[in-house]
Amino acid sequence: MKNGINKLVIFVLIILFATTALASANTGNDADTMIEIEEIYSSIDSCDIALSSSSTLEDLILEVQLVREDRIIDSATIPVDSISVNSRVIKIIQWETKTAEDGAYEVRVQVLNDEKELSSTEYEFVHGRQVIPEVVIEGTIANSEGVTAVIRPVDATLVDIEYMLVDGFDVIYIAKDEKVSVHTTPLTVHKRWNTLLLNNKEYTGLVKVRPSNEKTAIVVTDAFISRDDAKITDVYKDEIGASATIAGNSQVPFDGYVQFTVYDENGENVVESAIMRSPILLTDDDETVEAIWENRLQEGKYKLVIEIIGNDGDGLDIQETIIDVEESVTISNDVPEEAEEDNSIPSFLITQAAFVLATVAFVLRRRDA
Repeated sequence: MKNGINKLVIFVLIILFATTALASANTGNDADTMIEIEEIYSSIDSCDIALSSSSTLEDLILEVQLVREDRIIDSATIPVDSISVNSRVIKIIQWETKTAEDGAYEVRVQVLNDEKELSSTEYEFVHGRQVIPEVVIEGTIANSEGVTAVIRPVDATLVDIEYMLVDGFDVIYIAKDEKVSVHTTPLTVHKRWNTLLLNNKEYTGLVKVRPSNEKTAIVVTDAFISRDDAKITDVYKDEIGASATIAGNSQVPFDGYVQFTVYDENGENVVESAIMRSPILLTDDDETVEAIWENRLQEGKYKLVIEIIGNDGDGLDIQETIIDVEESVTISNDVPEEAEEDNSIPSFLITQAAFVLATVAFVLRRRDA
């Protein structure tokens, strides 16, 4: 009997020990798993939140509320699919508020995992009564190529400038200029997006300026629809054909066409036409697209229209010019009598050879231009 009781006591102690050890292990894992809300900035228009973690985490939820006098005036629930060890994730919220009253506002932030709070904090800002800053952002323009902002100094200072490309809540590109001098005159800054964009998609460009002597930052945003873009930068033309140098001006890949159309001098009747596929172009890429006429243009003046056709079939750029064909030397098809006894060259071959030579001359002249 005593042996049975002893065995039961030993079994219970083992269970208790195992349960305690497991609980201790779980507590240790929670302690090691730390996610930090590194930085928050908010205005009445937008809010950006930077997160970091000491371990890899997945399936997080970021709950954010904009509060005015204990009344929630806007909120956002943002999924964070994953965050890796020692990495930094930035999320952006564009506030949609019906009020812009002057006064104090509060941003409340929670990071949740399976409805369990991992971290939380609050951030306060004042709208409409700020102390005069050292710099002012006069304006910003964002497009498919990049973002440009004009910074006006109130006092001479050094600033850090962050440029962000935002897709929904996600920052998909970020760049930074540090210790930029701003003194007597407005400073224009520009940053190109070094990432590919999708055609016909809405993005937001964000510029954040932080003066060296201020704790708060100044942020402006500009939304845009991304589109492919290309321009004609150079044209060459003659009686044999024409070429156009095309320069890309967007981070949406341009994969369109160049159309060449030759009209008579009055611009009424089409004499020659060709449509050529362009190589794929991005910002600062340039390529030359060439077209050869089916028939050599005769003496006279012609109107040449060159048009760039975009990915969606829309016209991106057009250039009109004149082709002035002067009288050319006539190649005789007559064969001397002395040559008739030999194996003479047929006249149609002479004509074809002349056209080939003229075509080669056009290409060589284009390369030398």
